[in-house]
Amino acid sequence: MTALSGGMPEAQPKERRILLWPRGLVGRVMFVLLASIGLVFVVSWTLYEHAEIYIEDDDRLGLIGERLVTDLRVLEGTGPSMRPVLATMLSNGDLHIDWRPSRESDDDVPEQPRFSTLHEQLVTANPMLGQHGLRLQPGRGSDPDVNGMLMLSDGSLVHFTAPDILRTHLVTRGLVTAAIVSLAVLLAAAMLVHTLSLPLRALATVADTVGSGEWEPLAERGPREVRRLAHAINAMQERITHLIDDRTEALAAVSHDLRTPLARLKLRAGFLADEEAQEAIEADIVEMEAMVGGVLAYLAGEKKREEPRSMDLAAMLSTIADDAADRGDNVVYDGPDRLPVRLPQLSMKRAFTNLVENALNYAGSATISVQETAGWIVVDVEDDGPGIPDTEIERVTTPFYRVESSRSRKTGGLGLGLAIVKREVERAAGTFLLENRPAGGLRARVSLRAG
Repeated sequence: MTALSGGMPEAQPKERRILLWPRGLVGRVMFVLLASIGLVFVVSWTLYEHAEIYIEDDDRLGLIGERLVTDLRVLEGTGPSMRPVLATMLSNGDLHIDWRPSRESDDDVPEQPRFSTLHEQLVTANPMLGQHGLRLQPGRGSDPDVNGMLMLSDGSLVHFTAPDILRTHLVTRGLVTAAIVSLAVLLAAAMLVHTLSLPLRALATVADTVGSGEWEPLAERGPREVRRLAHAINAMQERITHLIDDRTEALAAVSHDLRTPLARLKLRAGFLADEEAQEAIEADIVEMEAMVGGVLAYLAGEKKREEPRSMDLAAMLSTIADDAADRGDNVVYDGPDRLPVRLPQLSMKRAFTNLVENALNYAGSATISVQETAGWIVVDVEDDGPGIPDTEIERVTTPFYRVESSRSRKTGGLGLGLAIVKREVERAAGTFLLENRPAGGLRARVSLRAG
């Protein structure tokens, strides 16, 4: 017991990792929403901060006007000898004051029109500034400073400089920043949602191929719920594939094994003395052999698909018409002499042969016409027969389905001819349409891509 227990490896503890990206779909959606709310909060905070700066700019302008009024009153009540020192004392970082006893040459420069709004704001809030002849001038170069001048009652001048008062209000830049960040939030959210939806779109694509025989196992990745769904779809697809394979193999085995007893029946029928009974039995055997051949042909197409290759569609269709004419049937081909395409040759030949034989069985004649339109090749096989009832036209392409009125030895068959046509045309990325002609008869239209 000791030796056995000593030889077994010890179970290693699972490594635990802290994942910032949630595993579940709900968690990921909540993460996206939380990230978006966080970004919006940052944008709002930035915008409100800039709005406060905008309000501070207006308050600062009002304070400068009040200070100018106060400084005027102080300088008016002070003698000329003390005014230069007092002006220096009244100056600070927001407002620089300079007293001058007389007018200088540059003091007569008129106020520029672009300062009219600022001038009006200052005078409206403080009428005393207008009484003392307020004039505003730009600072040096493109500086946002504003220079101004006021006249005292004795004719002396008070020059002042308000630095950085013409700066652009940051709320405008805040709006631009908010717009940029909002677009970034939208882009980030769209990318995250797109990433979240990729596994779902892959699931939809695989679900469309369920039971068709063409599928690849779905990658089991993504959120936890999506991984479980992908695993369930893969398991379901495997079960469906096994069921279809079992059904196909069983039908193929039965159909193949029927050939031997049919051959024996045909041989024994040849020894019958009653010629009428012999002909009836041989006709039944021929019909059964045709049924067996049809089933095997249908199942062969289900089991294995033919790869497309270069071929001449016009040559193939004209050959089908010529072979039918050699047998004494009335088949006419109307189309180009050459039409190179890339298609599964044997499958397409079987499909068009079925259409021609269907027309011959019901109408005794067929017309094959070909035309190219907008990147598509349209092949029509038309006949002058009785057509198909409108209530049945959607069902006749179902395997083993036959219209009730066609259950005769000559025309009935197993109901696989049109089913084979639809299957092969759709595999070639084409479309198959049956419709009754206004003048009578049936039109079978096959549309294939020219490229």
